[in-house]
Amino acid sequence: MKQRVLTSQQAWTEEQLEMIQAIQALGELIQDRPRRTIYRRYAIEHGWPQPETIIRQFGSWPEALSAAGYEWHIDQQPEELERAPKYTKDEILKSFHRYAQDVGSTITLKKYQIWRKSVHHAPSHYHIVKMFGSWHDACTAAGLEASVTYSKAELAASLRQAIEEVGFSLSFEAYREWAKRNNKPSTKALLHRYGSWSAAIHAIESEIRISKQHAQ
Repeated sequence: MKQRVLTSQQAWTEEQLEMIQAIQALGELIQDRPRRTIYRRYAIEHGWPQPETIIRQFGSWPEALSAAGYEWHIDQQPEELERAPKYTKDEILKSFHRYAQDVGSTITLKKYQIWRKSVHHAPSHYHIVKMFGSWHDACTAAGLEASVTYSKAELAASLRQAIEEVGFSLSFEAYREWAKRNNKPSTKALLHRYGSWSAAIHAIESEIRISKQHAQ
């Protein structure tokens, strides 16, 4: 597949820019031109705009890809554009086990992608998620500990900022909307770290109250 990422000089609205950035973020993640079906799966997980909303803004999915800087070729058939190597679950698990031997039993997507560059025929993040449904499920099946992208300090700082800007007793939905506007860690990342939304809120609100008491 021939493609390259281009830089657009057109002026976009804030809403369109958010959509373009979501497409580009997925492209960086899967190291490929984002398909609509794949984007939909990640949009639900990350709270990104839905593909139907994007299409209403840009007219079509290919035009949205073009706005995000992806060159595509009209003379290529869809099946040619979507063709990709096939991996079985056993082959993916074998790659994970080899990763564990080389790097260790704790895995992050960033570490895996770095390791993958030095290994022949290791499956991409896209193929892993396509086969197992999610990155976390694949790591669990391989017996690896999937580490979250953000440190606990980074997650705490994000939630603290949201509470200070939006207010105490911050709801799950209110944080999700705030995080989308400010490009902050997702609710899923917070739940993964704290176990529940109430636990996350209680921990950070307690820290804020203690900090204010010491400041008085």
